[in-house]
Amino acid sequence: MSRIVIVGGGAAGLELSTLLGKTVRKEDEIILVEPETHHFWKPRLHEIAAGTFDSDLDTVCYFTHGARHGYQHYQAAMTDVDRENKMLSVRRPDGTEAAIKYDYLIIAIGAVSNDFNTTGAKDHCLFLDSASQARQAWHQVSQILRASEDRSVNIVGAGATGVELAAELARVSQKLQRYNGAPLHINLIEAANRVLPNSPEKMSEKVLKELERNNVNVLLDTRIREVTDKGMLTVDNRELDADVQFWAAGVKAPDWLNGIGGLSYNRMNQIQVNANLTTTIDDSIFALGDCASIPQADGSFVPPKAQAANRAAVHLAKSLGGMLRGKPLTDFEFKDSGMVVAVGHHFAVGSFAPGSKMEGKMVLQGRLIRRLYDTIFRLHQRTVTGMFTVSRLMIAKRLKAVFKPNGI
Repeated sequence: MSRIVIVGGGAAGLELSTLLGKTVRKEDEIILVEPETHHFWKPRLHEIAAGTFDSDLDTVCYFTHGARHGYQHYQAAMTDVDRENKMLSVRRPDGTEAAIKYDYLIIAIGAVSNDFNTTGAKDHCLFLDSASQARQAWHQVSQILRASEDRSVNIVGAGATGVELAAELARVSQKLQRYNGAPLHINLIEAANRVLPNSPEKMSEKVLKELERNNVNVLLDTRIREVTDKGMLTVDNRELDADVQFWAAGVKAPDWLNGIGGLSYNRMNQIQVNANLTTTIDDSIFALGDCASIPQADGSFVPPKAQAANRAAVHLAKSLGGMLRGKPLTDFEFKDSGMVVAVGHHFAVGSFAPGSKMEGKMVLQGRLIRRLYDTIFRLHQRTVTGMFTVSRLMIAKRLKAVFKPNGI
């Protein structure tokens, strides 16, 4: 019997926990270490911050889900790893410390935004790296949406998170204006010369047009020097006042991860692993998702994307299950199939084509692509809960929309 301990209940960790229950031996034990009680799909945290996320239908309770799918949820956060004795140190929600014995440890804690040590960013900006942060953001956003006079929001970073947050806030503001709400002025700030700088240029152009159509003020080639409680100061000394400020630029693994267990890390705090997802220092410890630096055969590294984390989870579930039955681990190879970005509740832009390079991909837009964006989330739900449950959730969501059409 082997005890497999998974740290992190995000998209990769939850899918891996679910799938391992089907691929490992009956006598093997699976433990998911996660400080939260419920799973939220990270690409939709911007909807929580904007107050449009359906918490009743689109979350997963780790405790009940684990009971159904063959793993145990241990509510705690990782603090250290003793590789010699194969012990994981954790901190429970009440602050007490504990240790969990493991035979195989899998780290899948995801990534956080990178503020690049910008003065004042940590103190005066909201981040969307967890559900609790997103709920805190909605608490502040809801107050300014109900104000009697105009309010402003600054969002740093025009990657997928920043674009989707700006568009969702614009939609909510427009909806509330029908009920005499005050307009919300949104500044989307990007250091690069276009939004979605890692996507095809054609996609950036379409997204920019849609953002401007929704009255989002997009500031390109703009770097932030300092953040205060009143707003932001750019490197060329422009002042951008705001009532609420978000930081959604840059990606790195959490600072506290760097150095844990004496593993090897890169400058983005990511754990360095081999192509088969074992760490370069210890082959009984695995890492995947945004917290891992995963090499590819062509010398590149797997990008920090939700689809990459999902596919790595599916791969490792099969590979580790095979290893426990005497087969060798297999290498993970990621092929980028494109990206879809939601720009508001009824519009999305996507790029699609086989291959690993973004240039030259077909770019589509509109309501149909927005439905595809929702389908990607449903595919994640299908992996976690099964097709029957997903079908029930979709029916319930339709009925809820009929009987509560004016909800935000």
